[in-house]
Order: sequence, then structure tokens, then C-alpha cells
Amino acid sequence: MSRQGQQREKTYDNIRSFWESEAAEIGNTPQVTIRDHYFRIHELQTLLTVIPTSSNLLDVGCGTGFGTLALARRGRHVVGADYSQEMIRWANRLLEDPAYRTQIATQLSPLWPLDADDREIEFHVGNIVDLHLPAPPFDTITGQRILINLPSHADQMVALENLRRAATDDATLILVEATLQGHAATDAYRQNLGVPALEKYWHNCYVDESKYDEWPQHGWTVQQTLSFDTYMLLSKVVYPAARGPEKCAFLSGANQAAMEIATLFRTRSSAAEIGERALLDAYAERVAQYDKEEAADIKAWIAKHGDRLPDWSRLGHQRLVIARATS
Repeated sequence: MSRQGQQREKTYDNIRSFWESEAAEIGNTPQVTIRDHYFRIHELQTLLTVIPTSSNLLDVGCGTGFGTLALARRGRHVVGADYSQEMIRWANRLLEDPAYRTQIATQLSPLWPLDADDREIEFHVGNIVDLHLPAPPFDTITGQRILINLPSHADQMVALENLRRAATDDATLILVEATLQGHAATDAYRQNLGVPALEKYWHNCYVDESKYDEWPQHGWTVQQTLSFDTYMLLSKVVYPAARGPEKCAFLSGANQAAMEIATLFRTRSSAAEIGERALLDAYAERVAQYDKEEAADIKAWIAKHGDRLPDWSRLGHQRLVIARATS
């Protein structure tokens, strides 16, 4: 089990209290907002390829500001908002303390620097179900796992309405969310290969992809959804299948290697450029740069199973959702 805190009733106050406690306890670590930091790096790299250049960019549910500063190069005026005061305290330190920012960039950001000097960046405490921000309308809104940290589907729809009110008429909304369907597909794939289902979190209400057709009533039309097939295959299937889940860790050489390979080949279709077996072999070789014991187990598993993997298109519980504002 990863960090879940004391399991409680899934209410708005209990969920916010959980994240306040996390920020107070581990606010300067890689795992304060998501346990799998290497997936976080991969998703931010992907977001940077799809976020349009913006006049005013809102990063809602910004946590400690690490992702906001990574994405800030896509906006002129950037606002990060989170309902946790403790998270915003860390975010403001990241913004205002150059030495701390350098430390965090060195520790957490292997792909790009965390720039704060050439842009207008500010952080505010902001409640997504009652959103009031001292800023003009936003032409781009980003967020990672903001909807799932609300108690219900109805609360998620209220959040979408509030974000629409904060947006321009031609705004783009770009979210990464864990979904019910993604979890179900990934659990089935893992179990087919002898790996138990993914851990579920008490404070998460996973997004229902079958209800995307409701989003236009709440201000947004889903235009595209992207997946993270390769990272999910390597990190959530091959690694635990080869090692056993009890020997796996989020901050592992295997996951760092998965991030690096997935940055080159995000999906199964892009991996077809080199072939599945070549992808798996490249992964094992990369793991060996960090952890030879993990690499040996992974190489042995690939030798046995690597030529007969079931279709892993759109594997994974996380989805990148791109939506446009509706009038």
C-alpha cells in the first residue's frame, strides 16, 4: 500500500484535509501530489507538446507549484491555484526562493529547468467548487487529477462549470485524470499476466469516460483523449510482473527507465516504429543503467513473455483529456 493516510468518508473536507496533511509532511518531496513521480515527468512532457501558447494560463490544483513552473513556458501570465493552503505555501516558496527552486529543479526535473524570471507567475488558494481568482479570463486551463479529488460526479460537473466561467469563449481545457474505464482495462490486462489490480485510493472519485457527453452541458466539449500506453505497459505491467509487486517502488530505476523510453515512444502505435520486442529490450537495457538486479529480472521476464503480449493500445488508468469551451 502506498500513502493513503487514514481512510475516511469521501467528503470534500476530508479530501482537502488529507492533502493539507500530505503537504505539511512531505511538501518538499517528489511524491507529495502523486506517488509515481516518473509518470509525473512523462505527463508534463506530454502536456508541453499539446498546450497552446497562451496569454493567460490557469493551472488548477497546482499543488506545490512544480508542474506549474514546468508548464509556465506556455503562457505569458500564469496563475496556479490549489485549495490547500499548505500546498500554496510551498508553491510560493518555489516561486520566491531561487536557491530552493534550483534545489527542486535538480531533484525533480530531469528534462527542463524551472523558470520563473521571464513570466508573470502567481499562486493563490482557490477552491474549484467555489472559484474566485484575481485574474482575467484564461484562454488555457490545465490540471492534473483535479476532478478525481472531488467527492462525486456531481461535484466534478460543478467544477467544470466554474472553470468555464473563468475561461474565454475559445478557451482550451487540458486535464490528466484517472478514469473508471482506464482502471478496469488496466486491471484486466495485469490480471491476465498474473499481476494484481492497481491500488485504489479512498479519496479519489475516478472520472467516468462514458459521461463525457454530459460535459457540454457544463461548459466543455471533449475533443480528444490521449493515453500513455508505453509508460503504463513498462511501469504497471512488465516491472511488477517481472519483480513481483512487493519488490516494486515508485522511485525506482525501472520507472525512471520507463519514463525515458515512453518520452520517445508514448503509445503502442508510435512504438511500432521499432517493434514491440525492440522496445522491451531497450527498456531492459536502460533499467540496467540504474539497477542491475531489477534489469536481470526484467530481461528474464521479457525473454519468456516479450513475443506474445496482448494488445496494449490505450493501456493505463490515466487519460489526457483535451476539451474546448462551449457557449
